[in-house]
Amino acid sequence: MELSNKSAIVTGGGQGIGKGLALALAKAGANVVIHYHVAADKADTTANEIRKLGRRAITIQSDFSQANAPEAFLNTAISQLGSIDILVNCAAIYHRGPLLNLSPELFTKMQQMNVEVPLRLIQGLAHHLIERKAPGSIINISSISGLRPAIGSCAHSCAKAALNMLTASAALELAPYQIRVNGIAPGVTETESNEPYMKQDPKAWKEMIETIPLKRGGYPSDYAGLVVLLASDASSWLTGVTITCDGGTTISQ
Repeated sequence: MELSNKSAIVTGGGQGIGKGLALALAKAGANVVIHYHVAADKADTTANEIRKLGRRAITIQSDFSQANAPEAFLNTAISQLGSIDILVNCAAIYHRGPLLNLSPELFTKMQQMNVEVPLRLIQGLAHHLIERKAPGSIINISSISGLRPAIGSCAHSCAKAALNMLTASAALELAPYQIRVNGIAPGVTETESNEPYMKQDPKAWKEMIETIPLKRGGYPSDYAGLVVLLASDASSWLTGVTITCDGGTTISQ
């Protein structure tokens, strides 16, 4: 699976799953634009790792909650690399808490950041690809939370379920332009964002891991093969699907 002469954007690419995906695309031959919000040091570290592989790596800061920020970010990325072929929507926000305490404002923010921002980036990249008469691949990073409900995860589950439908809808409408849209739905993954929960109640974390058939949590590297497959011509007849990668969690519960 070869991505030489391709350029990719990974939102949230400085750390966690996003970093793993950015490195995987670079190892397959792609130049990478890394979006970050506040963790400039982590984005720079990831970029330096990519440069050591002999690929171009550019970091761009953007707060997607600001007006026109997604469009401005995409325009900057295109101007920096000249063209973009692959978009990985990985940046997201997460909330855990009881349904009865969920405010309309927070619910709306979850939808905005986890669904609306990917939509706007998809629209922008699609226009760019259509103008170039070029095929492209868009990959949305969802979650198994979007496939089933979980206590304390209402806002997150609703947002990821909407992202899954966005994936299918965009795939259908962009197929005539040879722009493929797919998703990856990770399970429980050991990343920086989950460290507070792992440290706060290690016993509960261990018990949760024991419910996974493969008896471990995921790592960012576990999604590397999938993102390269979906970005490459090896999956040229695959569009509109969200692939679950969760150690068997969703088939066991």
